[in-house]
Amino acid sequence: MTRRPDHSEDGTDRPQEPSDVECSRRSFLGYSVAGATVPFLVREASLAADTDTTTESPADATNFVVQATPSWYFIQRENGSQEMKWGPVGHAVIGGRPGGYGELIPNDRMYIHNRARPPDIDRRTWRLKLNGDALTRPRSFTYDELLAMPSVTLKRTIDCGANCAAFFPKLPPGGADNRWLPVGYTQWHFGAVGAAEWKGVRAKDVLAAAGADSPVDVKFTGLDVIADPGFPGGTVHYSQVAPADKVLKDDTLLVYGMNGQDLPIDHGYPLRLLLSGWVAVTYVKWLGEIEVSKHRIPPAGLQTNHMLTGPAYPTPASVSVGPVRSAIEHDREITLAPGDITLRGRAWSGAGAIESVDVSVEKLASPGRWVTEMPWRTARLLSTPEPYMWVRFEVPWPGVKPGQYRVMSRAKDKAGNVQPRPEDVVWNQHGLAYNGHYPLDLIVLPPSDMP
Repeated sequence: MTRRPDHSEDGTDRPQEPSDVECSRRSFLGYSVAGATVPFLVREASLAADTDTTTESPADATNFVVQATPSWYFIQRENGSQEMKWGPVGHAVIGGRPGGYGELIPNDRMYIHNRARPPDIDRRTWRLKLNGDALTRPRSFTYDELLAMPSVTLKRTIDCGANCAAFFPKLPPGGADNRWLPVGYTQWHFGAVGAAEWKGVRAKDVLAAAGADSPVDVKFTGLDVIADPGFPGGTVHYSQVAPADKVLKDDTLLVYGMNGQDLPIDHGYPLRLLLSGWVAVTYVKWLGEIEVSKHRIPPAGLQTNHMLTGPAYPTPASVSVGPVRSAIEHDREITLAPGDITLRGRAWSGAGAIESVDVSVEKLASPGRWVTEMPWRTARLLSTPEPYMWVRFEVPWPGVKPGQYRVMSRAKDKAGNVQPRPEDVVWNQHGLAYNGHYPLDLIVLPPSDMP
């Protein structure tokens, strides 16, 4: 039987909206000393979850997001760009109890990046078309035919190539030089990232069923229609070209399941690409066509902008493997109470598993002057690091006094990559692959000072 994505709930793991129960001064201390955000302070900053902060009706074709995106959990950066808030990651209410998301981000809390309204697809009539001169048996697949193939389930972090783009200087350090434009478009902070358990079929099995013979490049094209006056006809389908050696790896999947459910509409239903370790800009959603070629396929459409260009790049460089990054599980400028605080966060890398994470804290001594409050300290990893999957970490911050602070986390992966200082990140025109240990501002005040 054909159906739309199955998002039925079991009543145990779905994050519930925070209640309107007033938080007492004792509750304030209980949350803050543990390093958690204080519910009513977050609400003041981001509005209550039961106000009219969700996306418009799914029938509204001008809205690029289908699901509800309450401001408690998301920040809207642009139409179609819903950033995950980090505060609820560690302190969300799960099953009526304060806790957090755990290792995986729930489907309806994962960040969203849609460049157009998701296509309305009926999987009874949907087909995945395979063509190209490297196929001896070009063919199409129905949804049920893909389900009948051997399935694979993987836990993977999905990290947007432009995550943290807002932290780039708008222009290169040497100035525009009449060549460079400001870094623009979606100004992601830390939250264009998530992790899920993905289920699908190996791309190499699908290509083999179509008789793949000595492929060199593979082009994946989605069914979304993106308005762009720069292309013939004023529209373009989103597409990505990947080398065949990456596509044929065992952990490259055509995904139809996410966290035990059908792939949600905003995340590519009925089928999307997953290239383990690569930036999520390559994970084409709403797949409709795969071209398999014995020759190099030049990038087309929006992929032509997924390049590192700038004064430091004499030749444009493509973006593929995700950089090493980390984030603290707090929203910026949240207020905590003085005392012993535990800072928690997550670190990930497209080059493999995380080896270590260090955390440092600075305090604002006077306007514009920061002093070291806690030198770089090695955090405790809360699980065994796995390739292409983030790892949670924590570090104690004892005896915190009132003040304004900024917290930085610095991850190192097992390939030897380390997050650089913000001033050492190489600028590029399109705001891609920023991974400096950019500071997160926090405020510490006693509850007696609450206005």
